[in-house]
Amino acid sequence: MEPFLLLLLAAAFFGAVAPSPARRIVGGQFAENEKQFPYQAALFEHDEFKCGGSIIAEKWILTATHCITEPDGTNTPTDSLKVLVGSHHLKKGGKKVKIAKIIPYVDDDYPKIKYDIGLIKLEEALVLDTAIQTLELYRGELPVNATVTISGHGKTGSGEPISEVLKHNTMIVLSEGDCSKEVANSGSKKIFCVNNAVDNGVCSGDSGSPAVYEGKQLGVANFVMGKCGSERPDGYAFVPFFVDWIEKTMEKE
Repeated sequence: MEPFLLLLLAAAFFGAVAPSPARRIVGGQFAENEKQFPYQAALFEHDEFKCGGSIIAEKWILTATHCITEPDGTNTPTDSLKVLVGSHHLKKGGKKVKIAKIIPYVDDDYPKIKYDIGLIKLEEALVLDTAIQTLELYRGELPVNATVTISGHGKTGSGEPISEVLKHNTMIVLSEGDCSKEVANSGSKKIFCVNNAVDNGVCSGDSGSPAVYEGKQLGVANFVMGKCGSERPDGYAFVPFFVDWIEKTMEKE
């Protein structure tokens, strides 16, 4: 079975390639309050939850490209999107911020999972406090066999509803070799795989949400293999590969 992207309203497998949606962390626990994951963001389209993201600067959110583009590759209209920050609940607290610009990572080969990362520029700078904090980007090598923390509002399993309260879980980073056994072209270093016991992992709607290692963002949720929480790994964009593009883009804009 091919990997599928973790979007929200369509289900399409990678190969015929139209992004397919997903919504909530499988397994794990609920966040206790808005201060536990102050870097977490939630992307809404027409006031409906769509994807996750992370606050990486006062005016910038890091997410997945398929969260901010349409199936035909065009950018989603910014006036249909807002970002929720400062809350661990989709319907309580926090602040929804308008979007000034979306900037998907562009490559001649997209749409492909190995390039699935993008930036959102907010209309106004966030005021940082205990519930709203930036997340530093990881710059090292792939920490094989390390434990990472994932978070998101996606489905708790295939066919389940979204999680209004943020969930989190831990996953183990696989080697490039183990990842490439499951994911074609994963040796590009643009993506990496994580896994854990069955009934743990990301699901639809978790797209764009972060994987954090030692307090820094290592990955951006991209896809699952087969069904959510299966024995097969989940795929993330490898943030260190894209750090230069991220920083140059933010400086230019």
